[in-house]
Amino acid sequence: MQKTTRHAVITHSLLRMRELRLEAARGRRQGLQIMTFEQLAARLAGGLAQPVDDDALREAITAVLPETALGELDGIKALPGMVDAAADTLRKAWRAGVDLQARGGEHPRLQSIASLEAAVVDALPPAMMRPSDLVAAGSARLEHAPALFGPIEIVGITELSPVWRPLLHALAGHVPVRWIAGPRPVPGWLDGKAIEIVRDEARTPEVAAVSAATAYHEAVEAMRWARQLLASGRAEPAEIVIASATPADYDDHLLSLRAVASLDLHFVHGVKVTASREGQAAAALADILLRGLSQTRMRRLNTLLRAHPGPFADLPEGWPRILPTDSPLSSAEAWTRVIDGPMAGRRLDGKDHGAALAAIVGLLSRGIEAAEEAGETLLHARVRAIWRKALAAGPAASLDLTLETLKQEDGLDACVSACWMPASALAA
Repeated sequence: MQKTTRHAVITHSLLRMRELRLEAARGRRQGLQIMTFEQLAARLAGGLAQPVDDDALREAITAVLPETALGELDGIKALPGMVDAAADTLRKAWRAGVDLQARGGEHPRLQSIASLEAAVVDALPPAMMRPSDLVAAGSARLEHAPALFGPIEIVGITELSPVWRPLLHALAGHVPVRWIAGPRPVPGWLDGKAIEIVRDEARTPEVAAVSAATAYHEAVEAMRWARQLLASGRAEPAEIVIASATPADYDDHLLSLRAVASLDLHFVHGVKVTASREGQAAAALADILLRGLSQTRMRRLNTLLRAHPGPFADLPEGWPRILPTDSPLSSAEAWTRVIDGPMAGRRLDGKDHGAALAAIVGLLSRGIEAAEEAGETLLHARVRAIWRKALAAGPAASLDLTLETLKQEDGLDACVSACWMPASALAA
């Protein structure tokens, strides 16, 4: 029986973690664990402990916001983006190691955040622990570190959040810890006596400049550069990165160019949900609920939904041809007159679908107050998931804005694709 030696590699980004796992699998390195420092702390804490994931945090904030008194923040807690802003604020405070409950009395704003934190912690599953709680629990179980991890290497991390630093130094007293700095600077708080620091020589990459008149022209030149590297054999797809400090200015251009060039370009920060057919279907439903019925909006929603199971798929093919082209049909009453008038008795498939169409119109005519019911009734599985996520991210009255900001994975693997990412992600 072969003995497996444990070894742990700690990295920061999920992109880097997938790359390291692929290398480990190709090298058949058994016993190698690749994880983030947060996952290491949860493993050391033992039991069923796990970090607070983003979805659970947002769900908890959405659930507690209406009933939690936030003092001076009460006036904005129903505004669009409040859930995301609150989640980011709590994450930053937790990573910085700020004890909000102890410092709540220092300022009214801190008291508001402390009240929100207390409500969120109560709403989270019991096994989910804040970073400071993971550090406390892990620090009490340091004697298990050799059996759990073995030697630990920190790879590809320029900086470590303050909340994790005490645990890192404590681990160095029980297992060998190496900080693989590469050509990056070493943070000043790192204890070089307890932790071995491995440095590489500084690198001087070749710099070339290309003049471009517009953002679209820049995107075209970037794609030409990537294709040239691939065609010449100078680089593999996974070695090519395109980055920008303002990726939103280029996302749409690169998304369209990716399809035209037939080049796999992975969007590390995700693509807009509205760039997919499912996202467009959710946006079409939001458009009707927010702005009211119209023939144009109904035709668009029908086109996007009828290919999937649901009330629209049950209507006969081509039913919009029966609608009068000169009528906007901007109210439920106008639709009722058409259903009871010109459409009455006109059966495209031998059946009367007037009642089914009337039920759809009646639901949509209720507007945004029926957002949850409309999503569950009219949308199929993938669109319904997007709809639920949008409702959880902000108030129903801002569904159109929320859908514009939602991101989703593009389905490409960064280990075998060129990547497009924010400059901050590349630097980290």
